[in-house]
Amino acid sequence: MPSYKAAFGSFLKTDDLQGKAIKAVIESVGIEEIKSDDGKEKKLVARFLNKDKGLILNRTNCEALEEMFSTDDYDSWVGHTIVLFPTTTKMAGKTVPCLRVRAPQVAAPPPPPPVREPGEDDVDDSVGF
Repeated sequence: MPSYKAAFGSFLKTDDLQGKAIKAVIESVGIEEIKSDDGKEKKLVARFLNKDKGLILNRTNCEALEEMFSTDDYDSWVGHTIVLFPTTTKMAGKTVPCLRVRAPQVAAPPPPPPVREPGEDDVDDSVGF
């Protein structure tokens, strides 16, 4: 069920994902000036192809991206597909909602066909006994 809360702001919140994980392609990563309770501060923000809202990257998500792409150079993260998912974390002794990132699961390749022994083609398996 969509929440009206998802319509506000230009940065992703857990409400935007409606409890689901989504795949997104990183279009850009850069430092942006963000409004805060104390005025404005600079934060690292990831923007995604065909998405209106960006993700303010915290240390946890940056470390996950570094591990996924084997570099802390955030320009190198552009073009990669990631999964955004809602979860919770502890902050100031309270459990609060948060967004996390992970690598997409890669489908395992199908197993190879069984190896046929020479002469197996002329065996008749339909004979019952």
